[in-house]
Amino acid sequence: MSWPKLPGLVLLTILFLQAVLWSAQASSQIFNPASFRLKNGLTVIVVEDPSLPVITAVVAYRVGSVHDPEGKDGLAYLMQNLMFQGSENVGPLQHINYIQNVGGELNAATTFDKTFFYETVPSNQLGLVLWLEADRMHFLQVTEAILAREKENLVRNENQRYLQEPFSRYFFLIDQILYPDFRYGHSLTGTADSIRSISLEDVLRFYRKYYVPNNAVLCLSGDLKLARARELVSRYFETIPRGEEPEPYPLPEFIPSLSARDQVMVDPLVSSPALQFGVRLESLRPEDLLILRLMEQALVQGGTSRLVNRLVKKERLALFLSGGLEERGQFQSLKIFLLANTQIMVERAKKVLADELNRLKTEMMPEREFLKAKNNHKFNYLNQMTGNNLSRAMALADLYLKEGRVPDISGELNRLEKLTPYSILALARRQIREEKFCFLTIIPRY
Repeated sequence: MSWPKLPGLVLLTILFLQAVLWSAQASSQIFNPASFRLKNGLTVIVVEDPSLPVITAVVAYRVGSVHDPEGKDGLAYLMQNLMFQGSENVGPLQHINYIQNVGGELNAATTFDKTFFYETVPSNQLGLVLWLEADRMHFLQVTEAILAREKENLVRNENQRYLQEPFSRYFFLIDQILYPDFRYGHSLTGTADSIRSISLEDVLRFYRKYYVPNNAVLCLSGDLKLARARELVSRYFETIPRGEEPEPYPLPEFIPSLSARDQVMVDPLVSSPALQFGVRLESLRPEDLLILRLMEQALVQGGTSRLVNRLVKKERLALFLSGGLEERGQFQSLKIFLLANTQIMVERAKKVLADELNRLKTEMMPEREFLKAKNNHKFNYLNQMTGNNLSRAMALADLYLKEGRVPDISGELNRLEKLTPYSILALARRQIREEKFCFLTIIPRY
């Protein structure tokens, strides 16, 4: 039997959709989360996946930079480091040694509103991981000497990072322009002065308030059984006392400055002109978030996205471009960073950026481009939920802290299928306002 020859694009589309279908089928076999809650309020999510003899454990706390007290910015990030500096039964940095000695990997991350600790170990080491995490949740030990050392380490590392990556400071500056409120706009790592002002009492008060079981979720994914996971989790975490009830997000009090929306900074440490762009999106509806992800795909994700294609490939105004959406509580922001050869190119790039964003609300996205964005999002989403244990566990923990539920893959895909190019047009008309665009141009001092 002979098959008709298909155009390359059609064949690639068929293969891509087939990959999505296989991923969807895999999701029904691998993605089977179960959850339970201990008496102290700790939520536990378990995904059984025997495909490899490893387990990932993620402990996520609902605390981040938004919870830093005013004048103590960087406290949440500092706490992330202090959580490795010893507890009642584990010496400083021994948590790391325990995991690495059994062939495991570990890391931590702090965001605007969450802090994650995660380990991937052989499946027979689940008890070790749970013991380590429970010990520092219950018995963290911080002394004046440890705190002083970690504060200076943090200040030194940030100073070195600014010297090695001079553009990084402008990522924080664009945040302050987009979110002119201390809690929402200050940098994750704080300043040297704010870090040095943090006292041992500040640290202990913060720890007792936020690093408690009823403000956390534990997600286990890998080669384990639910009954065994429940037994071990109860053994190590059940006796940890419940803490204060979590507070709702603090609401921002934005004090906008129109003059801040288009600034030029001269920096002797940068070698090329650059542009930071941002726009804050607010008053969003729940259904808008998925549409925004498709808009992000079409604008900046991949080599054929609108901004990369026009600014980097066609008009050659940018040497490099990256960006995407960032969530901060009830707000989203679209941020773009690009490098150029000259300041004139940066000025032209600003016009192109505004033009492409405005085009979203004046022209219906072609069906072919919309389908590509939708399929890319679907593929990425399924890969996150059914890929490796770490990506799955992190996604589950993040969603649970954000929405109090485990994801409904079928429901998410059904909502995606109902969207049309008009969905993007309608959202862009509500949200894209040129008077909200923020530009920060950085040029070298020659």
